[in-house]
Amino acid sequence: MSELNKLSSSLEHTLKDCDLQNATIGLAEVFTDTLIKDGITKDIPIIGTVIGLGKASIGIKEILFLKKLIYFISELKSISATKRHVMINKIDNSGKFRTKVGEKLLYIIDKCEDHEKSQIIAILFSAFLTEKINYAEFLRASHIIEQIILEDLKWFVTCSWEKEKDWKYRAEDRDDHLTLDEAGNIATTGLVELVSPDVMVRDQDDWKNTYDQYIVEGSELTVRISAIGKKIRDILKGSLKRNKIT
Repeated sequence: MSELNKLSSSLEHTLKDCDLQNATIGLAEVFTDTLIKDGITKDIPIIGTVIGLGKASIGIKEILFLKKLIYFISELKSISATKRHVMINKIDNSGKFRTKVGEKLLYIIDKCEDHEKSQIIAILFSAFLTEKINYAEFLRASHIIEQIILEDLKWFVTCSWEKEKDWKYRAEDRDDHLTLDEAGNIATTGLVELVSPDVMVRDQDDWKNTYDQYIVEGSELTVRISAIGKKIRDILKGSLKRNKIT
C-alpha cells in the first residue's frame, strides 16, 4: 500500500470510527516524545500513521502537518462517530466523486497555510457532517478558504454590510451591493459575484451638434455576496469568535 493510501485510510478510520474526545488542540502545542508515549497514537490513528511514515525522525514539515491535523480533528469531536461514519460512507459510495473523502481531506489540509485555516476547514466540514451544506459546497468553500488571506476572510465574516455604511452601494434597492473598490481583496475570491450594471440608452436631443446620436447611462459595476459566500459567512460567523480565530 502506498504512503498516500495508508494516510488516506488512516484518516478515514480516525474520522469514521474513533472517539475524538482526546483530540485536543492543546496536543498540537506540546508535540514531544511524551505525546507518543501517552498513547495518543492509539486514540488518533492518523497521528500514529504520520509518525510511522516519518520513521526515525519527525521534521518540522511533519510537525506542522500534524498540528494542522490535530486542529482539524479537534473541531469534529462533538459530532458522533456514527454520524461521521454515515456521512463519509455516503460520499465514498455515491460514485459522484473519484477521490475518497479521506484522501481529499489530506490534500485540503496540506494546502492550508497554517493551523488556523485547517480549523476553519474543519468547521466547514462539520457543517457538511451535520447536513448544513452538501459535500460539493464543502469542496467549493474549502477552495475559497485555501485561496483567501485570513484577514480578508475575517473581515468578510464579521462585518455587517446590512447595517454599516461602508458596505453599501447606496442606489435605490442596491443596499446589499459593493462597488469593486469597496469589495477590495474579496472581489475575486468567490465570496461575492459580479452584478451586471443597469444600462439605459436614450436619444441625444441635439446629436447633430455633438455627433453623438445616443446617450448611454448606467450604474457602476458592483458585486453582491454569492450563494456560497452567504453559507460560509453564516457558518463561520459565530465559530470564529468561539474558537478564538479573530
